[in-house]
Amino acid sequence: MLEKIKKISDLLDKITIRIASLFVAIILIIAVYGAFFRYILGSPLPWPLPVERILMIWSALFGIAAAFKRNQHMGVEGLIKSLPESFERVMRYIIFALIFIFMGTLFWYGLLEVLNNNDTYMITGRLRISSKWLVAAIPVSALIHLIHLFTAPLMIEERIELDLSEELMEEAKE
Repeated sequence: MLEKIKKISDLLDKITIRIASLFVAIILIIAVYGAFFRYILGSPLPWPLPVERILMIWSALFGIAAAFKRNQHMGVEGLIKSLPESFERVMRYIIFALIFIFMGTLFWYGLLEVLNNNDTYMITGRLRISSKWLVAAIPVSALIHLIHLFTAPLMIEERIELDLSEELMEEAKE
């Protein structure tokens, strides 16, 4: 069962990385387009900055999920690595449990916000985007985190194995 969840998590990770990369590329294109109109033609467009902001939020939250999947999130690694291996494993499970509770809460309240949000994000008189598109990034990102968290036992074991192999390589160098 855990292997199936890991495959889903891996596939979801590939999809979110591609979407985040696409959004960053679109942000760059829109920024150049907007700068051209503003500085070269002297006629600034009203929509590039708000659209960039929405895409930036989505790409950042997807990037955070990808970093989490790769165990590249900020943590207290120095303290945890200084603990005995069995206690390190317990601490990592406690940390993942706390992250799971936080992400579950974030998902729930983010979903409620999306369902109850009826605001319109006014970009121009013609271009209106529902605020739901902006707010939806929160529960979607939290759900991706939750799926990744179901593979926490594998992530913890991989991290401990990586730490042990790094220690052996350092000892071999000496």
